[in-house]
Amino acid sequence: MFPRRVVDAVLGEALLPSLRTARCVRWRGDQVCRACELACPQQALWLDPRGTWHLDESACDGCGACASACPSQAIDAPGVDADAMRRAWRGAERVTLACTRSDGHADVRVPCLAGIHPEALATGFLLHPDATVVLDLSSCQGCAAGALRPLIESQARQAREYARLAGVPADVRVIGRAEAAPERAMDRRAFFRLARERTTTFVAARLAEDDASVAGVSLPHRHALLDAVRARLAATHPSGAATGPVMLPVPAAWYVDWDVSDACDGCAAEPRVRCVAACPNGAWRVVRTQGDAALTHDAASCSGCGACERACPRSALSARPAALAADGGRQAKRTLAAAVCRSCRQAPARGPDGLCRHCRTRLALAERSRPGT
Repeated sequence: MFPRRVVDAVLGEALLPSLRTARCVRWRGDQVCRACELACPQQALWLDPRGTWHLDESACDGCGACASACPSQAIDAPGVDADAMRRAWRGAERVTLACTRSDGHADVRVPCLAGIHPEALATGFLLHPDATVVLDLSSCQGCAAGALRPLIESQARQAREYARLAGVPADVRVIGRAEAAPERAMDRRAFFRLARERTTTFVAARLAEDDASVAGVSLPHRHALLDAVRARLAATHPSGAATGPVMLPVPAAWYVDWDVSDACDGCAAEPRVRCVAACPNGAWRVVRTQGDAALTHDAASCSGCGACERACPRSALSARPAALAADGGRQAKRTLAAAVCRSCRQAPARGPDGLCRHCRTRLALAERSRPGT
């Protein structure tokens, strides 16, 4: 018989969270965000001044709290499969979510309920409005990550309130004993079966990560959520005669829209527009047409992390409510000067030297390679 803590120790490598660096707000230069670091109950991860993510693998218990707290969804929670959750939800009158340490019945098991992102939970509510969702927190008191119980309940409330904005009275129930749950044991056959399953899942996830582009997996829970919202609103108002778009208050929104004031100069003295460079989700882009360039924003791709606002040197950005379904698409926010590079005469110029980024780099390399320099 193997105690549960031995199982966790053996399988710890397969239960570690992973970071998609390009989507990390901190890695993109925002020194303010510490959401993952503050959410970790074991203090197993930290961010250095350069934005590098450090994980103490011996301290991490794979709870996934860092993943559900990340504003740009840059962290993958170990052992949490949102698609499998939705499949278990389908056609069920009652769905019980529990951690792997729980002794009771569960339709879906994850390493810790703290790793379930609120957007994934809200998607389930919207797709299956008649199902009762039960969160089994009976093992929280006897768990090293038991301090996460308030976080789990808070995430459930967020998801429920979001669903209610779309007209779904989500039924969420929390169960759990006050005393510590006894530690379970495993026989040898169950132990090695679990080890094989976890290792296979871990390898498959890493292969999938290598094949996927950052753009293709940005905000992984967002697209499913928005599809569910649109389907719900279409069913509620089949004629399209809704009372108007449901606007989410900015402090409570998972995505927001932005206004750009006249103070915006497109960061004229710099090679890149700062809000575009800071955004981990590609919500901000510069769209160029013949002779024009526009700073554009897509509310559906915006997580409301605020990195763009903090990066703006002119304080030209201000958040405002976005429609619940965020169906507006990419909207032009500001017309930018579209000067042509004085060297190649093709790409747009960025910076006071009148050069595009590629020509600036090319000329700098040529200068360095010149004899005598």
